[in-house]
Amino acid sequence: MSASLANVGIEKAVLGSLINGGRSLIDVLGVAAIDANFFYHSQSLKILGAIAELYDEGEPIDLQIVTERLRQQGNLEAAGGTASITVLGIDGNGDSDIARFNLGELRCLYAKRQAACIADRMKSGDIDLADAKTRLDEIIESTQGQKSWRGALNESVVTSSELHSLTLKPRQKLLGEWFCEGDLGFIFAFRGVGKTWFALAIAQALSTGGNLGDWQAHAPVKVLYGDGEMPPDLMRDRCAGLEAINVNLEFLNHEILFERTGKVLNITNPEVQRAITQRCVNSSTKVLILDNLSTLASGMRENEADSWELVNNWLLDLRRRKIAVIIVHHAGRSGEMRGTSKREDNVFWIIALDDTKKNAEDKRGARFISRFTKPSRNTQEEVPAYEWLLVTDEASGIVTISHKQAQTMDVFLQLIKDGVTQCSDIANEMKVSSATVSRLAKRAMDAGLIKKVNREYVLVEGEK
Repeated sequence: MSASLANVGIEKAVLGSLINGGRSLIDVLGVAAIDANFFYHSQSLKILGAIAELYDEGEPIDLQIVTERLRQQGNLEAAGGTASITVLGIDGNGDSDIARFNLGELRCLYAKRQAACIADRMKSGDIDLADAKTRLDEIIESTQGQKSWRGALNESVVTSSELHSLTLKPRQKLLGEWFCEGDLGFIFAFRGVGKTWFALAIAQALSTGGNLGDWQAHAPVKVLYGDGEMPPDLMRDRCAGLEAINVNLEFLNHEILFERTGKVLNITNPEVQRAITQRCVNSSTKVLILDNLSTLASGMRENEADSWELVNNWLLDLRRRKIAVIIVHHAGRSGEMRGTSKREDNVFWIIALDDTKKNAEDKRGARFISRFTKPSRNTQEEVPAYEWLLVTDEASGIVTISHKQAQTMDVFLQLIKDGVTQCSDIANEMKVSSATVSRLAKRAMDAGLIKKVNREYVLVEGEK
């Protein structure tokens, strides 16, 4: 049972971090946090022993020095040989956040192994229920980063004065002024409008440090695109057309996953959530795109608030780790985002895409207006609505993206087309005053574009 509650890959990741990060990383993590009990495999324990011995002696720690110390101890072959140690050094990441995350995973596995031992002792009659509970409480406290909850609160609660003078690291801006690390945002629209095109264009700008229209990426960042719907050949064509082929953009495609492993991607599964989090942390991924919620969250009842809890805590955990998440979702019959409003509580921004292709003379590509139905918390400036046109050249396959700032009247008429017909509702969607909507309505009526029936605006026949 114990062997099944161990993960040699995580053990190697921690050891690789220690070899690359050296003494400075151990000082940051704290010697007490790197407990040999957390490691299960004998090879890992031998390597950790060499690192610990070097640290205690005040010696530097790197790949060559650790290898030589293992040779001096006579443990090099037992630790996997020079080749295995070299791989640890090459693959290891000395980032403290990554090392801390993987140590947390090892603590969790250690606690499970200990709990399994207690269960076995209870079955054999060695200990009773009360003794087992005491021992479990001790395990939980000893594996919570070496701190009990009491100690954690004593260390973390600050007065308002302390908070005022606390040095806080500002969140990094990712795209324009509206998208920052740790954000949770939604992109939604009716089927076929261009949600995936828009999300992929954002991924291209972020991964290359380029721009999407007027929105400039502040630096290239790693992006993981979780694709739960598109066939991989079509996604490959779109990626190539957008010139988004680069090492910073990774894809987790549902068909490739199933073909290679037989697994089905479901983000409501805690095991899947932990695996994605670990992948993002270990690869320093800054943005996770989930396209789309309906295909990736099996078993979630969209209109039930409690059902959102299946993923809400995971999304909050990603935020604490400064990993931004973009969720692609569908619009409901009313034109609003489908499902419970509870999912909007922790959201930094929401973008709606309005179809403009059906009324355009040029039917090529994807044509839509992007508008913020929930303004970004990251800026006090209003982010304007834009009209986008993405066209693929038939000969080269290259996608041309053009944009222009959408006129307020275009947005006003589009909302009426989508079924938002009352003044107050339109004002709420456009984030303007009712008086502004009334002025727009008067201009549209004077131009013969709409009429008012009772308290609702209705498009004239030619504008449908």
